[in-house]
Amino acid sequence: MSGDTSSAWLRDWSRRGDVALRLLCLPPAGGSASLFRRWPRMLPAHVGVVAVELAGRGRRMTEPPQTELSGIIEPLSLAVARLLDRPLVIFGHSMGATLGYDLCRHLYQRTGRRPRMLVVAGCEPPHIARQRDYAAWLTDEGLIRFLTEMGGTPAALLANEEYMRMMTPVIRADLSVLAGRRPDPCTPALGCAVRAYLGATDYSVAPARAAQWRALSNGDFDLSSFPGGHFFVQEAADQVIARLSRDITHAVSPAGTTAPAPALAAE
Repeated sequence: MSGDTSSAWLRDWSRRGDVALRLLCLPPAGGSASLFRRWPRMLPAHVGVVAVELAGRGRRMTEPPQTELSGIIEPLSLAVARLLDRPLVIFGHSMGATLGYDLCRHLYQRTGRRPRMLVVAGCEPPHIARQRDYAAWLTDEGLIRFLTEMGGTPAALLANEEYMRMMTPVIRADLSVLAGRRPDPCTPALGCAVRAYLGATDYSVAPARAAQWRALSNGDFDLSSFPGGHFFVQEAADQVIARLSRDITHAVSPAGTTAPAPALAAE
């Protein structure tokens, strides 16, 4: 696979076709693949960056956004299975982390193969009782409250009727997906390494709760904190990318001796 993928679900931002491994990025609620457009220039050149584009945003703007998890995970896992010709690390921010966990499970069920690592940012694990009631945010007033509490959206945009008219269906759909996914204490471990990233002032995710992602790992787990709130991934991008680069290296070679793999034939 090189250049743009033929799948509507994926945007391939990689700088070259013969990447040694791929980083698959899933955005937070309301976000699009463009959030990760700059990442290839910030990561080593042998790391390919592929971002998920959900319906209702980016080049899929004309498609109705999905409101159910199955409508996302089933077709997405089919598209992502094509990326497994090389080592894969999955990165998800907030809602993207929840989707990343379910994607890991579906990839294993579909292909018998697992990503090397799941990196979750600003998200509680799916097996514990959650502190947020996503269903309470589905009203018009609730959406404004959600965007205000999470931060990251300037007040001027919240007051912009045209912007809110465009974003409301997407955010409501994303929150509906999260509201429909119930925590399950019997949630299985993934069989891969897990890294959890937190914003130091992101009060929506307590460190003690984020640390419970360990139970879903293969025992290889670490928790890192960064300056910023819920959108620390953008606020502290340089620090996040530096940490992510080290974690990717560990995912491919725990001994820390990673070198770019020999070039593989592009799909």
